[in-house]
Amino acid sequence: MILTQANWSSVVQRDLSEVFLEQYRDFESLLPMMFRFADAVQGTEKDLEAGDIGSVPEFQGQITYDESKEGYSKSISETEHALGIKVQRKLLRNDLYDVVRTQVGLLAQAFRQKKEQIGASIFNNAFNTTHTVGDGLALCSTAHTSKVGGSNQGNSGTSALSAANVEATRILMVKFQTNRDNIRTASPDMLLLPTDLHEKGWEIVNSYGKMDTALNNRNFHVGRWKLAIWDNFLTDTNNWFMIDSRLMKRVLKFREWEPTSFFRTGEFDTITQKYAGFCSNAVSTPEWRWVYGQNAA
Repeated sequence: MILTQANWSSVVQRDLSEVFLEQYRDFESLLPMMFRFADAVQGTEKDLEAGDIGSVPEFQGQITYDESKEGYSKSISETEHALGIKVQRKLLRNDLYDVVRTQVGLLAQAFRQKKEQIGASIFNNAFNTTHTVGDGLALCSTAHTSKVGGSNQGNSGTSALSAANVEATRILMVKFQTNRDNIRTASPDMLLLPTDLHEKGWEIVNSYGKMDTALNNRNFHVGRWKLAIWDNFLTDTNNWFMIDSRLMKRVLKFREWEPTSFFRTGEFDTITQKYAGFCSNAVSTPEWRWVYGQNAA
């Protein structure tokens, strides 16, 4: 595959009045909002879940001592991505409209898009085992297990987005327990939605009165939620997620073994110029309690 003057004959003619270049594929990245970025320092990285301590018993004249243990560990290995283009020297010399420069710019944008897709993949695959958490189950599962004696717990449902289901999900999430069944403090404060649910989510978060009712009740949800819309990168049009963003930023990691780098070199035999990019990264989390996913039909 090579960009040649034969394939771009119009851009080497001075009488061409206008060149329609592919639209610049820019977008607002959600990665800084969703992930904690971390530099990887070894080929396989590992996160460890800490086991909780027990509940406090009544004092019977002597202090009771508890033993805490390790929870689950989660290993993550790098995934490499690379893409390049080759340009005929004659086209590079005769290109009057910066088409080659634009194509190289699109290569850079392709890598930016790839990073966004890698980040979104943990939500696009939240209900399967493409990305697993510490217990080896999907990020959103109906029966997460505990390594330190706690009960099974679930963070997966099938409810469609509505004000009533947002409240039902909030209650379920607030009632999450620790891995030893202790009460924990949960603060769900974000709704992550695909493009198709943006309008519905906006109404839930911003309507002063209760939605879809003639009653004049105040809307419990008004101003309560941060609304995150991952346009085009969340692939399911119905699935939505409730998130504790504070906990998410602690445990959801975007690791980079090598940040996106770009290279340029010449090829002697074919007299072409080659441009390429490379990156090595992966996303992971050992913990699931920061999210409740609704796999709606």
